[in-house]
Amino acid sequence: MALTRNIDLHLLECFDVLLRERSVSRAAESLGVSQSSASEMLARLRERLGDPLLVRAREGLVPTPRALALLPEVRAAAERLRALLQTEAAFEPGTAGDTFRITTSDYTQLLLLPALTRRLATAAPGCRVDIVPVNILRAEQALDAGDVDLALAYYPVPPEGLRRSPLFTDRHVCLMRTGHPALAAPLTADAFAALSHVRVAPSGLTYFSSAVDTALEQRGLQRRISVSSPHFLMAAHLVAGGDLVLVLPWRAARTLAELHAVQVVEIPLPLPPIEIAMYWHERCHHARAQQWLRDEVRAILAPERAAAAAAA
Repeated sequence: MALTRNIDLHLLECFDVLLRERSVSRAAESLGVSQSSASEMLARLRERLGDPLLVRAREGLVPTPRALALLPEVRAAAERLRALLQTEAAFEPGTAGDTFRITTSDYTQLLLLPALTRRLATAAPGCRVDIVPVNILRAEQALDAGDVDLALAYYPVPPEGLRRSPLFTDRHVCLMRTGHPALAAPLTADAFAALSHVRVAPSGLTYFSSAVDTALEQRGLQRRISVSSPHFLMAAHLVAGGDLVLVLPWRAARTLAELHAVQVVEIPLPLPPIEIAMYWHERCHHARAQQWLRDEVRAILAPERAAAAAAA
């Protein structure tokens, strides 16, 4: 609903009261807030609806034509939001028909989606998951706009404006094809840097492998990047068919090694961990359907947390 995309239920109720009272002070009294708070809400409504809404006249504040035209829609929207909140309070997975919109890389999809789709089939057969491609640097805006419900990501610097729940910690390894010439001797930092690398850069970003480049630069070394791809699955396919090497998180590497003729190889560099967490907007925090989804994601990825602790 376009009208309520960026307006919450409280602002809709404030709009209704302001137009009924046609006085900021009387509206504040009716809403049980201070006059300054009512004035602030009127300013927010004016900004978001692009109209003065109430203007001064000889008899006091009067509504603009747009405000009068919006009033029936606002009242209807407020009623729909109240009904929606009541429905969410009684969320039942077995009968629900929600669509859960998640943004994440194909790395995390590989770990999550097989188990999540099985879980939906048994516990919430009417629900579905949509994977939404979003540049991870714009995930905060996508969550704020309501374009996605949940982001699963590795942020070197987590955004402060979102709710966050850590999921698991991973580490950097590399993949080489079985029989790669570099496997004939212990891998050194110099030998590793000299290999032909395929770099995964989701949405054109290189944060998954930037730690490796930093560690090499500290030794006066630089990788030779032959190919860049936004997808781990494609990069692994390239590695299996040639002498490229791929840096990636260990949990993706172990799964891809089962699908391709490749080997997981330790990187001869001290590297920081990869912290995978899920992020969501404050508006979704108390929504029962979203709480259920987050609980399911935690339950599925809990073994990943345990595996990380055992591997440490």
